[in-house]
Amino acid sequence: MEQLDAKLIAESREIWDANAEAWDAKIGSGGGWQTSVIAPVVERMLNIQAGERVLDIACGNGQFSRRLAELGASVVAADFSPKLIELARQRTSDHADRISYHVADATDEDQLLALAGSDQQRFDAAVCINALMDMPAIEPLFRAVAKLLKPDGRFVFSIMHPCFNGLSLTMQPELADYSETVTYSLKISRYLTADISRGIAIREQPRQQYYWHRPLHQLFNSAFTSGLVMDRIEEPPITAEVPAPSAFAWSNYDMPPLLFARLRPAR
Repeated sequence: MEQLDAKLIAESREIWDANAEAWDAKIGSGGGWQTSVIAPVVERMLNIQAGERVLDIACGNGQFSRRLAELGASVVAADFSPKLIELARQRTSDHADRISYHVADATDEDQLLALAGSDQQRFDAAVCINALMDMPAIEPLFRAVAKLLKPDGRFVFSIMHPCFNGLSLTMQPELADYSETVTYSLKISRYLTADISRGIAIREQPRQQYYWHRPLHQLFNSAFTSGLVMDRIEEPPITAEVPAPSAFAWSNYDMPPLLFARLRPAR
């Protein structure tokens, strides 16, 4: 069980409030991997039907929340950064009647459970896009999701792939002597040890954010012991036009930088 550090959570919230405008300006309504990889995979795995009730955890500026509403869902979206929620509300014009935004800490099970509302109405689906690695604890989220979903509900999350993407890797394009073919490989210096580090995700953000690395067994066992089972996993490649723009472009590497999983309540 991960121990929560109130001061660390407060500092992380301050960092995301400080980075919020830079992220909103960069991400906007999509673009980059969000549009080309993340959204298509998550949409396919969720298979949202019109009229379904969906929970978007760590929604950021609400980019995917708005997409869910466009697909016909009724969306409850939450983030622990008040500034990001403010920006999400400012960006929401179409289908505003289908989205309700809330400030809620995903490391606090009670705050997540409160998103069900006074009538404790369960959700058909839940989603968390590229945020689990930003959280000092993930068990409260998994426990809450197991309780918030309908018996046949589903939860899809994406995350930086713990095996191939993080601050412990080095990209290594190599051209052997007399060879005409470049070999692209990754050097991984650490995997099994859970750890916390700081870095940036976009160059424009003014402050470094925290990253929590968890090996796969810790990530998924946290979900399984919380009452969830997994029925699908995806590791999509990053594709780009040839030639790639840089030797360090992920499209050169036969390894996935992102991991997607679909979980359901255990029966």
